[in-house]
Amino acid sequence: MAEGGKRGVLVVEDDNDLRRLFGMLLSAEDFEVFEAADGIAGLRALEDNPGAIDLVLTDLGLPGLGGVELISRVRAASPAVKIIGTSGFGARNVREMVLSAGADEFFSKPFSMGDVIEKVKTMTQ
Repeated sequence: MAEGGKRGVLVVEDDNDLRRLFGMLLSAEDFEVFEAADGIAGLRALEDNPGAIDLVLTDLGLPGLGGVELISRVRAASPAVKIIGTSGFGARNVREMVLSAGADEFFSKPFSMGDVIEKVKTMTQ
């Protein structure tokens, strides 16, 4: 849990506008938001903030370290952290691939921001 008893969410998204939008919406719901533009920065944020991040929300199509590998590494390093993967990839087996890597939930783009925020809230209660 983040400072002050807030629930912490790490948003890993290479689209700056989408990452900032998630950050604003989650902050408005009283989450402590951590942001990263790629998988390596996401791992660093998790390591630099031990115990502060309750949930990772990650895109799959990240530069460098991709989202599926990030999910796998987060799950191995922090088993209690909840993970939501998102993707615009059209492959039929993306959901299964993401869940088998260790994610708890998956949203295919385009998705409803409200649905994702609600899922974050229920998963971090």
